[in-house]
Amino acid sequence: MKHVSPRDLGRALGVSESSVKRWVDDGLLAVMRTPGGHRRISLAEAVRFVRESGARVVRPEVIVSLGPTPPVAAYDAAAGREVGERLSALLEEDDGAAARALVLALLVAGWPVAGICDGPIRLALERIGALWQHGPQGIVVEHRATETCVRALSEMRALFVTPPADAPLALGGAPSGDPYVIPTMMAAAVLADLGYRVHDLGPEVPVPALQHAIDHYRPAIVWLSLSVAGADAVLAPAMAAFGAQLARRGATLVVGGRCSGGVAPAPGLLRMHSMAELAAFARGVRSVHRAD
Repeated sequence: MKHVSPRDLGRALGVSESSVKRWVDDGLLAVMRTPGGHRRISLAEAVRFVRESGARVVRPEVIVSLGPTPPVAAYDAAAGREVGERLSALLEEDDGAAARALVLALLVAGWPVAGICDGPIRLALERIGALWQHGPQGIVVEHRATETCVRALSEMRALFVTPPADAPLALGGAPSGDPYVIPTMMAAAVLADLGYRVHDLGPEVPVPALQHAIDHYRPAIVWLSLSVAGADAVLAPAMAAFGAQLARRGATLVVGGRCSGGVAPAPGLLRMHSMAELAAFARGVRSVHRAD
């Protein structure tokens, strides 16, 4: 993993190198030492510090290898729509590098991962998805945009601090017949950012495979993304069984996605309407785990 010097982190935050060294000496920032004794800060640690401290990032490209990125506003719903329009334009123009840089800049600037997913990424992909109806060119744009967002989500997760071995575990995916990868990647990113050990099984996961994963890993949270019409009805018996099984273990199956409308809450089974809702629920589970 790439590391940055205290000087570079100071440049990114608009503070002096001595300020960063003082944070290190105060135990606020973890560092490793080069053979020559120089301090180096991992990107994951730098991003963790920025997000947890609320520090303002004036030059995000110094922390992460980004292309030129316009200033990113502080997070709120209105900003999410504006950034979503910017992201959509970059995806339509096939400027994948700039699109990924924008997503990572949001992360470095302290935007919640759920907010990035519910806001700019969702809005941009909905807009791009509407191009399908305009012929082959729209299909190509949609596929390129999907690839770019998949890379951006993977790069985001690479900047999270590795959770401890005793952190709660979450796993999930999309069922057989559901080829959509981004919704389950979003859920994985939201949970990983909250300190969960995460196994994203991806799309097209058969029910027996999900059962095996639950038995093997004994997760605290299982997520299931439903993006294909009718999946909620077809999977209703399996979801009820999973929910009952997880409830006996003190765990929960959370189901979401655009085709999850027919899912009714039951013991061990919850429907989530957004990544923000998933994040709020997962924080509660995490706090109970810490208390135990």
